[in-house]
Amino acid sequence: MRENLEKERRCILALQRILGINLNQYFEKIKQYYGSFAAAWGAADLPIVLGLSEKLSAAYAQGRKAISPEQLEQEYLAKGIKYLTRLEPEYPFFLLQISNIPCILYYCGDISLLHNNCLAVVGSRQASIYGTRQAKLFSAELSKNGLTIVSGLARGIDAAAHEGALEGKGSTVAVLGAGLDNPYPRENIRLFRRICEKGLVISEYPPGTKPLNYHFPFRNRIISGLSLGVFVVEAKARSGSLITCDLALEQGKEVFALPGVVTSPNSIGSLRLIQQGAKLVIYPQDILEELGYEFQTDVYNQQKAIISTINQGEKAIYQQIAWEPVHIDYLFEKFPEQQEMVMRVLLELELKGLIRQLPGKYYVRV
Repeated sequence: MRENLEKERRCILALQRILGINLNQYFEKIKQYYGSFAAAWGAADLPIVLGLSEKLSAAYAQGRKAISPEQLEQEYLAKGIKYLTRLEPEYPFFLLQISNIPCILYYCGDISLLHNNCLAVVGSRQASIYGTRQAKLFSAELSKNGLTIVSGLARGIDAAAHEGALEGKGSTVAVLGAGLDNPYPRENIRLFRRICEKGLVISEYPPGTKPLNYHFPFRNRIISGLSLGVFVVEAKARSGSLITCDLALEQGKEVFALPGVVTSPNSIGSLRLIQQGAKLVIYPQDILEELGYEFQTDVYNQQKAIISTINQGEKAIYQQIAWEPVHIDYLFEKFPEQQEMVMRVLLELELKGLIRQLPGKYYVRV
């Protein structure tokens, strides 16, 4: 039985090498017509049965001669890339409920994470300091409370969400829009490697696939499909994150949104979602309670306790510092003739972990 399954797995691998993710739409037809993928791999009439284009028909005829399913599997395994097919009992149930079910998931890391309760955390690639900080903070708290954070490894909110989950000693899954040997963007290569070691990276695209623009909106159905809901931290009026939300709603999933400054372009998408009925989120427990989790106090309560100990002078300055950078000259204007006191309080607030100094004498909340 296992031997037959291994043969089927390799033949699916070889078919996808030729047909690409087009194999998703042909998967059931092949299984019903030929009875097995091993039989389909050896069938000269497969292009006719599937109604393949002339280009794909030629690729199939050439591929049958050039590709060995066994050698192809070894080639991928040598790169550290494993794979899971739709035929296997370990395949995640949630993905069997979405449109265009991936016939193969290539992966590096702990595949068992696909069976955890997951939450997608998505948002703008050009994230603000506020958005990046909130994505990390929320992901750390949510992962500590039992949710696996799913995102797309993109720069900005995605990367911050993965980092927050890893720093919070939780778990995270990255869904790529390219082959696992072509992680994108390159600036996140270290993060990619960390997730391979401590979490899970998956892709429906075979090794060798480049990160083409149209891959990313398409892979978003996997991000939402794996998750109980989608949490949008920041999004512009036109954003890939909103595509993920539309997919989540089609799949019957929850949509959560973090409000932002109404004058910020990065907030418009999130605010529109709230207008349309997405759950407004202020604290991680808002999401946890909606999904039936009991919130375990951590970072927020620790910060609250620290803030309760600062004196009125410190509190007055702390209240002037926001999630967006505030220059020291602004604080000097607010507290004229008290520059020495401002400098001393800023140092004390930084030592207490409530604020952080940025280059150019800017300060932000932590």
